[in-house]
Amino acid sequence: MLITGILITIVAIFMLLVPQFFMKLKSPRIPDKLLKNPKMKIILRIWGGIFVIVGILLIVFSSM
Repeated sequence: MLITGILITIVAIFMLLVPQFFMKLKSPRIPDKLLKNPKMKIILRIWGGIFVIVGILLIVFSSM
């Protein structure tokens, strides 16, 4: 659970910092119209923030 928490936290931090990378992944295919929408970056950053919290909680609970 500790390793999973660390991996989730690392990926989520990258999602917060570089949402464009995750938007350009091919699976699932996102239409170009959505890729150019600035709200999509905000949504990815919100998801990244949620996953950072989940990753930190996994790390904390695994160390108890």
